[in-house]
Amino acid sequence: MKWLKRWKWIVLMGAVVFAGAAITLTMLLDGNGTATSDLGEAGSQTYTVGRGDIEKSLTVYGEVVPAQEYTFTFDGDDVNEISVKVGNRVEEGDVLVELDGTQAELNLLQAERALHEAESDGIPNTIREKELGYQIALEQYNETTLRAPFAGVITHITQATSSSEKWSLKLIDTSELYIEANVDQLDAPTVAVGQTAEAIIEPLPDQTQIVELVDVGGMATTSNNSTVTVVGVTARLPEADPRILAGYTVEMQITTAHAADVLIVPITCLLESPRGGWMVTKVVDEKQIKQTVTLGAMSDQYAEIQSGLEEGDIILLNSTATPSRPTDTTEDQIKASPEQMQNSGAAGSGRRMP
Repeated sequence: MKWLKRWKWIVLMGAVVFAGAAITLTMLLDGNGTATSDLGEAGSQTYTVGRGDIEKSLTVYGEVVPAQEYTFTFDGDDVNEISVKVGNRVEEGDVLVELDGTQAELNLLQAERALHEAESDGIPNTIREKELGYQIALEQYNETTLRAPFAGVITHITQATSSSEKWSLKLIDTSELYIEANVDQLDAPTVAVGQTAEAIIEPLPDQTQIVELVDVGGMATTSNNSTVTVVGVTARLPEADPRILAGYTVEMQITTAHAADVLIVPITCLLESPRGGWMVTKVVDEKQIKQTVTLGAMSDQYAEIQSGLEEGDIILLNSTATPSRPTDTTEDQIKASPEQMQNSGAAGSGRRMP
């Protein structure tokens, strides 16, 4: 009797295997060669394709900077008078510092006399030589009076602490204000001139400014105290608000992708195709069909469908794989101040925004 029971179990198992093979063959041949299966798997949820807006943003941190700045450097021993104080607003051409011009004035008088004598002799080469000498002496004399190259505000006056150091005076132009920030190199390809951003000035959190990117750095850099590689970006504030000061820290959300009234699906619907690209599982007559799609703009939740689906199509909501998305990067501002010239006498260095 034991062998009879064993034989019954063998027959039963064979029937189960045959039924499974028949179901598999039906799945492979149904739908004109497209693999399908009966809908009704446990936990399956569907999504009806519709239209909507997609927006992707990137959050970075930076600081407010002026339209341009200029730093004068000069020897403290040569100072006769400093005509301004920190915080003073000056106009273009205003006198900032008077340096000792005794030697420069003497050189100018001598050059002027030499030029007159050459003109009296009438020798062309000699006249030209003395003209050049006079022009150089005049420029040196004019440099003993430091004037504002543009209208702005005095932000720093620094005295030398040793004989080897120079004094400095910094002037900034606040007629226009900008935001300088750094974007992680992995996010840099998504950032471009002309994109808009929402800027929150941290000391004025109730004021959200809509700004436009006017420059994206042409070279990636790494700060001295960090291994993070970044690309600098610059945005222009819409107007020079007197409450906004250069140096204020800013949180900026850059809109890196935007699409309005387009076909959208949740990114959880997407499957990566073995041949590259993306697919979704489309439900047609209670059957599941893999459908290749072309993607457009993407956010953290939704993707634009440019081709492959139509409005009203039904697809599975949860797929076994979703597309990887770059994460937003938050980096502290890495900003170097302009280098000061170290030549003898009065000198200066400047920076102008794009």
